[in-house]
Parts: sequence; structure tokens; C-alpha cells
Amino acid sequence: MSKTRQHCLSIYKKDFTDKAKGPYAALGGPFYVKKILGKTHYLIQASESFYHEITPACFKETIKRSTSLDTKEIKNNLRRFNAQ
Repeated sequence: MSKTRQHCLSIYKKDFTDKAKGPYAALGGPFYVKKILGKTHYLIQASESFYHEITPACFKETIKRSTSLDTKEIKNNLRRFNAQ
């Protein structure tokens, strides 16, 4: 059985923070979120000027299993972001 690699988005900070390209928010811990063309993308800050997408499955499993992140805060921030 072969696995196919899922394409992940990489975005520069100036594009991430550009509200004309979609809303964005810091969720807490290492996580950020941005809507691009109506689709939600979960990201981590890879460097001072660069963000890299993680898959929704990776984000959900990390939140589900984490013992060190404030998952309640992250979920509340995500809920507020999605309500925009």
C-alpha cells in the first residue's frame, strides 16, 4: 500500500499577517490559524518570518493527546476564530 504525501502550505509572515488575504489568529502554544479562500489552515511558526502548515489530523491529535499545552485555551481561541 502506498501513501501519498499531503501538500502543506508554507507562508511568509508578511502574507500571514495580511488581512486582505484572510483572517488569522494565534491559538496558543505553537499554533496559529489562517483562512485562505474560505479554508482553514493550521500553522506553526517555523522561524521569525515563516509559517508552515500542519495537517488538520496532526493538529487534532496533538490537542487530543497533549499534556503540556493549554488545550482549553487553544479550543476557545479556535472557536472564537471560527465565529468571525
